[in-house]
Amino acid sequence: MRTRSQAVRRPFAVVAGIALAAAGIGVAGALQATATPDTTRITSTSTDVAAKPSITIKSDKTTAKAWAKVSFSGKTTGIAANSVVQVQRLQSGKWVNFPATTKVTSKATYSVWVQSGRLGVNKFRVVTAKAASPAVSVTVVK
Repeated sequence: MRTRSQAVRRPFAVVAGIALAAAGIGVAGALQATATPDTTRITSTSTDVAAKPSITIKSDKTTAKAWAKVSFSGKTTGIAANSVVQVQRLQSGKWVNFPATTKVTSKATYSVWVQSGRLGVNKFRVVTAKAASPAVSVTVVK
């Protein structure tokens, strides 16, 4: 027959042994994990970086008679086909929408024309929701 002290010590020893065994596995697992080469890291060697949206503008004329058609065309990068292209004119230091719009083609281009009766140098640009072109100047004469 066991004594009371033996009955208490034996389950304690079993629990302590299990805890030490678990700790030993944890330490061994941790050591193994740090010794294993890192094969799960994903690295990219691709140089494909999403292009910043942009739009260019080119005018078919630098000088035009009042109310003559002036065509603008250009290319886009990072702008979806069918996106609206809005022509703007610089007026009193602010860009104001001009009554001319078009859409980006499936080939990432656009073309649009305007007519202006405002004599002198007119600065135009085109804008989309994502980008604005540099300005082009068209001198309108009588």
